[in-house]
Formats: sequence, C-alpha cells, structure tokens
Amino acid sequence: MAEPAAPVLSTRVHSTPVPADPAIDGMVAALPKVSLHCHLIGSVAPQTVVDLARKHGVPLGRSAEELYDHQSYEDLGEFLRVLDVIGSLIRDVDDFARVTYESLTTGGADHGVLYREVHLSPPGHPGVPYPRILEGVLAGARAAEADAGIRAGFVVGICRERSGGAAVELVEQVVEHRVDEVLGIGLDYAEVKGPPGRFVEAYRLAARAGLQRTAHSESGPPHHIEVLLDQLGCSRIDHGYSVVDDPAVTARCAAERVPFTCTPVSSDIGRYSGSGDGSHRRIAEMVDAGLCVTIDSDDPPMFGTDPTHDYRVLAHALGYRRDQLAGFTRNAVAACWLDGTDKAALLARVEAAVATTPDVPPALEEDSA
Repeated sequence: MAEPAAPVLSTRVHSTPVPADPAIDGMVAALPKVSLHCHLIGSVAPQTVVDLARKHGVPLGRSAEELYDHQSYEDLGEFLRVLDVIGSLIRDVDDFARVTYESLTTGGADHGVLYREVHLSPPGHPGVPYPRILEGVLAGARAAEADAGIRAGFVVGICRERSGGAAVELVEQVVEHRVDEVLGIGLDYAEVKGPPGRFVEAYRLAARAGLQRTAHSESGPPHHIEVLLDQLGCSRIDHGYSVVDDPAVTARCAAERVPFTCTPVSSDIGRYSGSGDGSHRRIAEMVDAGLCVTIDSDDPPMFGTDPTHDYRVLAHALGYRRDQLAGFTRNAVAACWLDGTDKAALLARVEAAVATTPDVPPALEEDSA
C-alpha cells in the first residue's frame, strides 16, 4: 500500500492563516453552524490516523504533526491518494464508530455545529462490507448525540471514477440495508474521470427508493450542473463554483433556490473557487448573484481547517459579518434533508444561538479592514 506524501506543513496551524482579531474570532466561534459538506474519511484527526495505522500494523513513517501536507492538495490526484490511504485504515466497527464520533464532537459540536450530514465513501474502504460501515457510523453518531447534542444523517458517496454499474450496485446495497439515518446519495472523486451522465441509472434507482440526491461539481462546466438537476434529480450541488460562468444557469439556480455547499479553504487550495490567493471570489460572485450558498469545511484536518475557521476566512476576505454568516447557516437548514418538523426545530436552535452571538461593532470592523 502506498504511503502518504512526505509532509512539509504541520497540521497544528491553519493552512489559510488570518490575522488574530478577538471580535471576529468571538463572533465566528459563537455562530451556530449546520454542516452539509463534510467527508468522514477526510475528517480523521492526524493522531487518530496514527493510532489506526498502529492498530492495523501499517507503517506510516511519520508523526501526527507531520501527517498532512495541506498545500500539496491543490493537486486533486495527490489529495485523493492520501484520502485512500486513510480510508484503508478504517476497517472495523470500532474504527468507524471512533472516527464518526470525533468528526461530530471535536470536529463538529465543539465548533457550534448543531447538525451534520456526513458523507460516507464505501469504495474508499476496500474489503469492508457496507453493513459493517453502517454499524460503526451509527454507533458513533448515537454516542455523539448523547454526549454533545449534535445530530447526524448520512450521505453515501458514489465514486465517479468507477463504472455506472458499480454505482447501481452500491445504491442497491443502500436500499437493501436501508436505515432512517441514511438520507441520500452523493457523487465524488475526480469529476473529469466521471461525468455525471454516467450515473443516471443509479440516481433513478435512488429516487425510486425515496433517497435524496446531491453530487460534487467542483471542476466541470456549468452544463454539468444542469445534468445534475435535470437528469440526476439532485436537490443540491456540492461546490458548483462554475455556475457563475453561465448567466442562464446562474439565473435558473437563483430562481429555483438551488443550494450550493461551498467549502472556502479546501476549494481555495484546490483553486476551484478562485485563483488560490485567498480572495474567495467565486463564493462572493455566487452570493452577489443571489444563489443559495452554504458554508462547510469539506475535509477539515486534511486541509488545515475546521468549521469555525472556514467562517473566519470569509469574515476576513469578504468582510462578511454576523448576519451574512448566519444566513449561510439558515440556508443550510433549508437545504438539509431533515423533514419539516425537524427542520423547524433545528431552525429554532439556530435562531436562538444567533440572537446571543455578538456582531463585530462598526468601529472594530473598520479597524479590521
């Protein structure tokens, strides 16, 4: 098995540094968050990776502090290679329970995340049966809710680098082992290797089974977004930054309130949401066009970020403050796959937390600009 790339950056610092600002930091820490774009494999803390490697007798040859090389992940292939190494270390029920619990507690609730829809990638765990994955993640989620009050649902990801037939087989497993916590399916890995039209049959099967649908579109043309909406029946789009390249697609998505789950730090490193200069111009353009944008952190420790930090970088780069950032959370409530009653309850929790969140006073805002 291949080892991760040689490290050059410690995981103990954020990959996108921003100035210390007590007013902004206090605001983003207090803001409630709803997480719709966070991958389980990419959420594994460095020390947990080291522990799992030791448990399963896999040599890593590096410490937890040296594990992830954030900036090298502007190369999607390199990122996916490291992701696959991590996925191969999560093998038994206890492993899945641990990484799920940690993603939801220290990686979620500790940052004000009230609800998370966790993206699973069964193809990323070679040789592990889907029911074993399910048993572990459900155990971890139930323990996290009991201990930290965070609720979770799950999105089963299809690897778009595999065949349409393999996608159908995975959806068949999801349907066969259906549980309430598995809300829908997604589509991930390299878009250039798996255009969305390949997976129409799998998505139609999911629709017939009553599963919700989303898909990544981080590097494809705007037309791919139309395919996701019209042929795959997606109710939201993961990333989707190219939407602003086509005025007609932009106008349609704004009118239909199609949600886009944006991830500022990871997408900036990958150069999907801009030029990699921290300007986050694509996200700004999407917001300015009236699109329904949510904010999340994708693969947090792998990209040197966390839910609070992704809000922080937008506060600094784009000048967004409490009302705008809280709007992203409200959008996420509307876009999540809970039923109407549970959405209303979640929104009430969000509004209660926003009401007690300090905004940045105008004078301090001018000083921070």
